[in-house]
Amino acid sequence: MATAIFMPKEGMAMEEGTLIRWLKNVGDKVELDEPIMEIETDKITMEAEAPASGYILAQTVEAGAVVPVLSTMGWIGEKGEQIPEAEGAPKAEKADAPAAEEAAPAEAPAAKLEAAGAFVPATPLARTLAAEKGVDLAHVKPTAANGAIYAADVAAAGNATPVAKRVAEASGVNIGDVQGSGFGGKVTKADVLAAAAPAPAPAAAPAPAAPAADAEVKRIAGNEEESRVTMTGIRRTIAQRMAKSASEIPVVMQETTVDVTRLMALREQINEGREKAAKVSVNDMVLKACAMVAKRTPRLRTILDGKDLVTLRRINIAMAVNTDDGLLVPVIKDADTLSLDNISAQAKHLAALAKERKLTPDQMSGSVFTVSNLGMFAIDSFTPIINQPNAAILGVCRVRDELALEAGEIVVKKKMPICMVYDHRIIDGATAAQISLEIKKLLEKPIELLL
Repeated sequence: MATAIFMPKEGMAMEEGTLIRWLKNVGDKVELDEPIMEIETDKITMEAEAPASGYILAQTVEAGAVVPVLSTMGWIGEKGEQIPEAEGAPKAEKADAPAAEEAAPAEAPAAKLEAAGAFVPATPLARTLAAEKGVDLAHVKPTAANGAIYAADVAAAGNATPVAKRVAEASGVNIGDVQGSGFGGKVTKADVLAAAAPAPAPAAAPAPAAPAADAEVKRIAGNEEESRVTMTGIRRTIAQRMAKSASEIPVVMQETTVDVTRLMALREQINEGREKAAKVSVNDMVLKACAMVAKRTPRLRTILDGKDLVTLRRINIAMAVNTDDGLLVPVIKDADTLSLDNISAQAKHLAALAKERKLTPDQMSGSVFTVSNLGMFAIDSFTPIINQPNAAILGVCRVRDELALEAGEIVVKKKMPICMVYDHRIIDGATAAQISLEIKKLLEKPIELLL
């Protein structure tokens, strides 16, 4: 029986996804869990895998279509196999059956699993590592004499992203010779493109056949007096979420100023002699402080679920990351258990994934509090919009020098405004003020961030 290809549901909040492009064509043979299409779901661009092994019998959705989750988009089966015809669905392109093909003899269950790639001899640690790295065990070459895959084999196979491997194969680049710039030395698509020999520039660039995967907007023909675009993808999602948050939440903003003179001095000491990639930022220290305050302030990690107030146990802190395609908000999980160095490493890793549009739904969900930092843009005050279902968000502003009187002498202090925006249905003004004060105390006595 043919197996339906459907729009996956990645996360409870996902209601629809956009098909960016098919990676396989009708008639192509595919293996179980092999990537067959690229989709955009909410703020994430990802690959969706084949639900079974066989041949692509039909593709009922074209690139660019917005499809509700769990809707059928095509079919996989054996050549010549009939597929259900959904009423009102577009006619599916079917793969031609061979002129004469004898029915294959029934295979034993073990043989079917082996042929489908569902069974691969591997150690438990290798399977765990493959799941963490997103490595398909069917494509891992074992080095042991017994043919089993070990953790070292998976680690060697996971040194490049799936996209980087496909680009390397298509461009004739030996991926083993490419120096990776990703997290942990992983080879990215950009690394492969940089290693590939540059192609001569065409006389005139042809119009794209389909919208680019990372395009924020779709161009519309206009006149000489204006340029008009239609919001799609990430920008549309941001607009919808911001409007929803602003219309549903009664917000209040409280601003206070933090003396970060000692924090800046401590940061300078920590970073002395370190490589750039290992240096700690002011934002890392703010994230650490917020995690510590959220752990001891249950109200800060309480969300509204209908008529119920639900207090979350895990201290997952989100951070706003600006990308070329819009704002993304990855989440540092269990931030209260991490050292300042670990939070810094996680923040850098997630920010890099955000800029490459490689964040998974899990890496963007489950937060209890969000930090939005505009200090690098010389902003002195702003009102960030709450990242639902969080009860609050902290806006971090620039560090500036101010004159102050200390022991009868005029001294220069480094001051940084912070803006707490909170949902007044969940948090009262006095509670919000206490939360801001706790964050302020930690940042003004930063040695506690290292304890």
